[in-house]
Amino acid sequence: MFVALGLALGAPGLVADEPPPDGPRLAAPNSFGDDELVLDEIFQSHLPTTLKKYSLRLSVHPNLGDWENKDRMRLTTTLRYGLMDKCELSAGSNLFFSHGHGDTRAFDDYGAADLSLGTKFNLGQFVFPGWDTGAGLEYEFPIHHPPAELTDGLRHARPYLTFSHRPASHSNLRLFVGLHGDLITRTDLPGEFGKNAFHESSWGFTGGWVLDRGNLHYTFEASFDTSRLLARTAEDIYTIRPGVIWEIPTRRDPQLMSHWIVGIALNDSFGPGGNSVGASFKLRYSEELKRKSPRPPATRTP
Repeated sequence: MFVALGLALGAPGLVADEPPPDGPRLAAPNSFGDDELVLDEIFQSHLPTTLKKYSLRLSVHPNLGDWENKDRMRLTTTLRYGLMDKCELSAGSNLFFSHGHGDTRAFDDYGAADLSLGTKFNLGQFVFPGWDTGAGLEYEFPIHHPPAELTDGLRHARPYLTFSHRPASHSNLRLFVGLHGDLITRTDLPGEFGKNAFHESSWGFTGGWVLDRGNLHYTFEASFDTSRLLARTAEDIYTIRPGVIWEIPTRRDPQLMSHWIVGIALNDSFGPGGNSVGASFKLRYSEELKRKSPRPPATRTP
């Protein structure tokens, strides 16, 4: 996987400009916005482009791994709204229901585990010429008393700042670097943590690239996160994540801008819990809830 992605980045024939395919593009400026690429454990960096003004976009992401690993299935549901040309708002939640393959009967338990609220701004190139700048904040917190397997029992405030650049000779390649934080507030709720997950506030750097090839998007992220300066501990986590995101072609009316996407990635992290290597497969459906302006009627040929 690493070799294939390295060849995709380095081979001139693979990063040469090519005409855009018919229909809407996932990463087109002022269209879907760059957060259409964000998939947990696949690609987690918020690139600068925001959703088009007044667009309202719903995404539903079933966590298929929960069928085997948990008693409940999560449906990560996110609603994004283009407030202005360079500002979008978002709200999301991990909805869940018991699937019956664990200790709880099917649909005996259901609800919402958490709520996430966010805002994101496209600040243009006011910092570095040729580099677009994005800034935002996400606030996530558990609601009610969710099952411990679905939450870490913490409140998270996650500010971020990202710089993205398209080389003039390779317009389908985006390089990016970013700074992010995770400011934690404890609650009295029980929860579970991953193998390499901070229990206290942290901050870090991320860098990588996205290579667009039609309906395929090759991604690579490398990050360093640390609890130093923000917590009593001094723990570090190093992560690399190469992946591929595929927009599944659809024959539906392109005015609806609806589609499925599939993401596959390798994850390798090293931290307080040791080395953790794994693969992730994610599926998500997105739909534009507000139709574009109707097309004018065709003029009949005399």
